[in-house]
Amino acid sequence: MDINRTYEALTSPTPPTHLLPAGPPFATASALALLIRIEGVPLLALSYSAKDLETRFPHVMVPACARKVFKLELSRYRAWRRTLFDLYLLETGSLADRDVIAGLKRIARLQFGGRIVEKLNILRHALPDKMEIKELSSASALQIDQRLAGDIRPPFRAALALLDRLQDAPLAAGSRHLLPTGIIGRLPAPSGHLYHAPLPPLLGAVYSEAPPLLRAAVPFVYRLSLITGIISPDQDPSLDAFARTCLALWGVDPADHGFRRPSQVALKAYIRNIGHSVETPFGAPRRKQPEFVDAWSDLREQMRAHGKDAVIQRTWGVSRYAILNELSPAQLTAEWVHETMHSLAGHDRNAFRSGIFVLNDLIEDVSFPDDVLPPEVIGLVRERKQPQP
Repeated sequence: MDINRTYEALTSPTPPTHLLPAGPPFATASALALLIRIEGVPLLALSYSAKDLETRFPHVMVPACARKVFKLELSRYRAWRRTLFDLYLLETGSLADRDVIAGLKRIARLQFGGRIVEKLNILRHALPDKMEIKELSSASALQIDQRLAGDIRPPFRAALALLDRLQDAPLAAGSRHLLPTGIIGRLPAPSGHLYHAPLPPLLGAVYSEAPPLLRAAVPFVYRLSLITGIISPDQDPSLDAFARTCLALWGVDPADHGFRRPSQVALKAYIRNIGHSVETPFGAPRRKQPEFVDAWSDLREQMRAHGKDAVIQRTWGVSRYAILNELSPAQLTAEWVHETMHSLAGHDRNAFRSGIFVLNDLIEDVSFPDDVLPPEVIGLVRERKQPQP
C-alpha cells in the first residue's frame, strides 16, 4: 500500500467512499500521519506489503519502533493498528493479517458492522487441531457440532452462518481462499433425524427440492434404514432404489428401536409417500389376512362380477359377526345364524337379517358360483307386514 497516496486521498476535499468504513477521513489520515514519527521518514517514502505490515506491527505487543508514540499502552497501539490494517484491506482488497480468523473478523466488521464478528472466535476452540477454516464443509461441520457441548453449539452455528455470509461479501473477494469452498448451510436441529443420520448426496439432492410429504418421510425412514441395517452409511441410493429398499421396514415398529414417534402406522404412511414419489410402479406390501377374511372379499368380488353391486353393502351386516367367529360365508350354519340373530337388537338385528336374506337369494341364483356361499339356504323367514283391514 502506498501510504502517501492513501493519505492524500483521505485529506482531499472528496475522500473516496471505499475508505470510509475504516472511520472518519480526518481520524484515519491522522493515524497514517503517525507513521512519520514511528518510522522517522516522510510519508512519501512509505509503502508496505501485507508481509511488511504484519512483521513490522504485530498484534501481540507494542513493537519497539512504535513505543515512542504508544509507549507500552497495548490498547492504544491496537486501536491504531486496526485502522492501519483496515485501510490496507479497503485500499488493496487483500488482508495484511497473518491470522486467518483475525482477517475474517476484519472483513466481517467492515462489511457488516456490529459485534457480529466476535462469533468467529469460537472457531479457535471448536475446530479440531490442524483443521483450517477453508476445509469446513456441511458434513465436517455437522461432525464437529455433534462433539460440542450444548453451550458451545449455538455460537459455533452462528460462526458458520457468518462464514456463509462472507462468501458473497465484496470485501472477501480477495480472500476466498481462506473460506470454505461452498456454502455450509444451516445445520439440522440436534433433535432431528437428519442430525443423527445425514442424507447421502443423491437423497440429499432430492430432499432439498422435495414437496412437504416427501420431506417429512425421508429423514426418519433413512435413519431407521441405517439402524436396521438394510442400508449402510457408505451407500448412496437413488430415490427409486431407496423406495424399493425401505419396503423391508413395512412390518417394523419404530418403538422396538427406541422411538416414541412416529408410530408404526405413520411409518407405513412415510413408506407409501416415498413410493408414490418415484417413477417406477410402487405397491405397498399387503398384510396377509386370514383365509376367512379373504373369503368375504372373494364373495363381494363375485357379486360385483355378477351385477350385484346394489346389495353388497348389506353383506357387511353378517360378515362383521362372522369374522369375529372366524367364519367364511361357506361356513355359516343355521344354528350360528339363529344364535347370532337372537343376541342382537334393533338396527344391528335388522342389518344382520337383511344380509342373510341377500346370501339366501344368491344361493337360489343358479348362475352365481356356489363355492363362495353357504351350502344351503339358511332358514330365516322374511317378516311381511299384514295388510290393513
